Amino acid sequence: MEKVQLFKPHKALQDFVSYILVIDAIADSENLICHYPPTPHHCIVLYLSGPLKAKKIDEDEFTERPTCVVVGPQVTRVNLMVNKHHKAVNIGFHPGALHRLLGMPMHELYDDGFDGHYLLGPDVERLIESCSLLIDLSAIKNEVDKFLLNKLRNLKDIMPFDLAMYQLIRKNGNVVISDVASLACLSLRQFERKCYERLGMSPKMYARIARFANAYNIFERSHTIDWASIAYQSGYFDQMHFIRDFKQFAGVTPTLMENEIANAPFKFQADYKI
Repeated sequence: MEKVQLFKPHKALQDFVSYILVIDAIADSENLICHYPPTPHHCIVLYLSGPLKAKKIDEDEFTERPTCVVVGPQVTRVNLMVNKHHKAVNIGFHPGALHRLLGMPMHELYDDGFDGHYLLGPDVERLIESCSLLIDLSAIKNEVDKFLLNKLRNLKDIMPFDLAMYQLIRKNGNVVISDVASLACLSLRQFERKCYERLGMSPKMYARIARFANAYNIFERSHTIDWASIAYQSGYFDQMHFIRDFKQFAGVTPTLMENEIANAPFKFQADYKI
């Protein structure tokens, strides 16, 4: 059984929340290892069926994650050991929006998952408890909306920088960085400083991750794999750059990733568009 639904957030949330993805699935295999390469979306993940274990691809051991994880700027693939019954919510944010919500520099959340109970307060545990009891995916989404609507009073104002980076995402990172800086009404040096503050990394790295994530998203959704076509659709005009980015962000070559995904119980990035 697998129920997955991608929701638009409440209208009042749409300038900072990109999507709410709700999953309620039971694995049909004994292999419970899933893969989560970097995406440009900062997110909050709620594990409604209990904590799971995770490790970065360069780590030896899985360690238990809390039931609410805040994921900021990510550059390293994470492997997740999910529960047989995997019930979760992934809340994806527009560029700069998690900074607006938490009020902290995103480089402090660089390349790791952080306990959301400390960052979001005790009401997140009440949200997890209430959502875990619900069966209807729309009802879960509505509870998440209510939680986020209560956070609006603490949300920092949107800036031209955030809107400019949204355009970068829409073009899957295939942009001229100086043009994006102009859209943000900043000099290139000011723009780079804002990127570290609001995104946790350089604008060039963020653009690379956006382009890679689009390629990986197409890959997970494809029924037949044509790597040359995926590379071209994602804006890679040089096969070596495509392979380099795949090895850096997925940890393996495209062909090896294809074999790993074929044996994974769930595909976490197939159901939303970058």
